[in-house]
Amino acid sequence: MSKRISKMMFALGVAGSVALLAGTLACGSPDSEAPASGSLESGSASESSVSRASAPSSRAAPGPGAMSEDPVHWTAEIDEESLAAGATVTIGVRATIDPGWYIYSITQGEGGPVPSRISLAAEQPFTQAGDVRGTVPTVKFDQNFSMEVEMHEGSVAYELPAQVAADAGPDVKEIQVRARYQACTNRLCLPAQTERLSVPVRITPSTEG
Repeated sequence: MSKRISKMMFALGVAGSVALLAGTLACGSPDSEAPASGSLESGSASESSVSRASAPSSRAAPGPGAMSEDPVHWTAEIDEESLAAGATVTIGVRATIDPGWYIYSITQGEGGPVPSRISLAAEQPFTQAGDVRGTVPTVKFDQNFSMEVEMHEGSVAYELPAQVAADAGPDVKEIQVRARYQACTNRLCLPAQTERLSVPVRITPSTEG
């Protein structure tokens, strides 16, 4: 009787062990589930990182009024290829202004922004031969100075009359022009500055006896 009970208990023990082993193989060990779950979360995080890295930047291009390194671009030129000593010439000066920016007229009154000024550099064989003329400015209320001002937006052209010195020689290769101005937007103003321009020129002897 006792031998029969022992055999039955042994059989039950073996069956239980087999069942436990089968259940473990079917469900997987507890250690094998953690990496699976971690891989899924890690995969999601990787996909999110890739999406953020490859997404186009939301930073927009500088719009009107945005800070610009140099919002005013200057050029100067003359129509003549050569000038005789003692002759007069009109120098064309032009400012191209970035959108959202403006500069002030050469006739802007005192007590506000810095008026533009177009002139010849000193110590050269050229002198100003008359008043500078420019594009008619627009009159607007300027929030920076709480007053009406004369301004130019987009572009402005000036005419600077000059005379060549009678003793100018062929060693003179350029006319040096200065443009002083202050650039502003409707929110801020940059410090006034001076642009230095050079106009190539060739001087020939005077034709007057």
